[in-house]
Amino acid sequence: MGDLHQRLTELRRCLDDGLINQNGYDSARDEVINFWITNPTVPERSFWQKLYDKAVDLKNWFMEDIIRPIIERINRFRIG
Repeated sequence: MGDLHQRLTELRRCLDDGLINQNGYDSARDEVINFWITNPTVPERSFWQKLYDKAVDLKNWFMEDIIRPIIERINRFRIG
Protein backbone atom coordinates (compact mmCIF):
# COMPACT_ATOMS: atom_id res chain seq x y z
CA MET A 1 0.00 0.00 0.00
CA GLY A 2 2.90 2.36 0.69
CA ASP A 3 4.16 2.02 -2.87
CA LEU A 4 0.74 2.90 -4.27
CA HIS A 5 0.48 5.92 -1.99
CA GLN A 6 3.96 7.08 -2.99
CA ARG A 7 3.22 6.80 -6.73
CA LEU A 8 -0.08 8.64 -6.42
CA THR A 9 1.56 11.37 -4.35
CA GLU A 10 4.28 11.82 -6.98
CA LEU A 11 1.63 12.10 -9.70
CA ARG A 12 -0.25 14.68 -7.63
CA ARG A 13 2.93 16.73 -7.19
CA CYS A 14 3.50 16.67 -10.95
CA LEU A 15 -0.05 17.92 -11.47
CA ASP A 16 0.35 20.63 -8.83
CA ASP A 17 3.67 21.76 -10.32
CA GLY A 18 2.11 21.98 -13.78
CA LEU A 19 4.26 19.22 -15.26
CA ILE A 20 1.19 17.30 -16.46
CA ASN A 21 -2.38 18.35 -17.18
CA GLN A 22 -5.53 16.97 -15.57
CA ASN A 23 -6.16 14.45 -18.35
CA GLY A 24 -2.58 13.14 -18.09
CA TYR A 25 -2.94 12.90 -14.33
CA ASP A 26 -6.25 11.02 -14.57
CA SER A 27 -4.93 8.49 -17.08
CA ALA A 28 -1.67 7.94 -15.19
CA ARG A 29 -3.56 7.60 -11.89
CA ASP A 30 -5.91 5.01 -13.39
CA GLU A 31 -2.94 3.11 -14.84
CA VAL A 32 -1.13 3.07 -11.48
CA ILE A 33 -4.25 1.90 -9.63
CA ASN A 34 -4.99 -0.81 -12.19
CA PHE A 35 -1.40 -2.03 -12.04
CA TRP A 36 -1.55 -2.15 -8.25
CA ILE A 37 -4.85 -4.09 -8.32
CA THR A 38 -3.72 -6.68 -10.88
CA ASN A 39 -0.22 -7.34 -9.49
CA PRO A 40 0.18 -8.74 -6.00
CA THR A 41 2.47 -6.62 -3.84
CA VAL A 42 3.48 -9.44 -1.51
CA PRO A 43 6.80 -10.82 -2.73
CA GLU A 44 7.17 -14.58 -2.70
CA ARG A 45 9.70 -15.83 -0.19
CA SER A 46 12.91 -17.16 -1.64
CA PHE A 47 13.99 -20.77 -1.38
CA TRP A 48 16.49 -19.91 1.37
CA GLN A 49 13.92 -17.98 3.40
CA LYS A 50 11.51 -20.91 3.18
CA LEU A 51 14.28 -23.32 4.18
CA TYR A 52 15.20 -21.13 7.17
CA ASP A 53 11.55 -20.99 8.28
CA LYS A 54 11.31 -24.78 8.06
CA ALA A 55 14.50 -25.15 10.12
CA VAL A 56 13.11 -22.84 12.81
CA ASP A 57 9.87 -24.83 12.90
CA LEU A 58 11.76 -28.12 13.22
CA LYS A 59 13.98 -26.68 15.94
CA ASN A 60 10.92 -25.57 17.90
CA TRP A 61 9.33 -28.99 17.51
CA PHE A 62 12.55 -30.73 18.52
CA MET A 63 12.99 -28.56 21.61
CA GLU A 64 9.38 -28.98 22.74
CA ASP A 65 8.87 -32.67 22.06
CA ILE A 66 12.31 -34.20 22.52
CA ILE A 67 14.59 -32.08 24.66
CA ARG A 68 12.13 -30.60 27.17
CA PRO A 69 10.90 -34.01 28.51
CA ILE A 70 14.50 -35.17 28.90
CA ILE A 71 15.44 -32.06 30.85
CA GLU A 72 12.33 -32.31 33.02
CA ARG A 73 13.13 -35.94 33.83
CA ILE A 74 16.73 -35.06 34.73
CA ASN A 75 15.50 -32.23 36.97
CA ARG A 76 13.08 -34.58 38.75
CA PHE A 77 15.92 -37.01 39.51
CA ARG A 78 18.16 -34.21 40.76
CA ILE A 79 15.50 -32.70 43.02
CA GLY A 80 13.95 -35.95 44.21
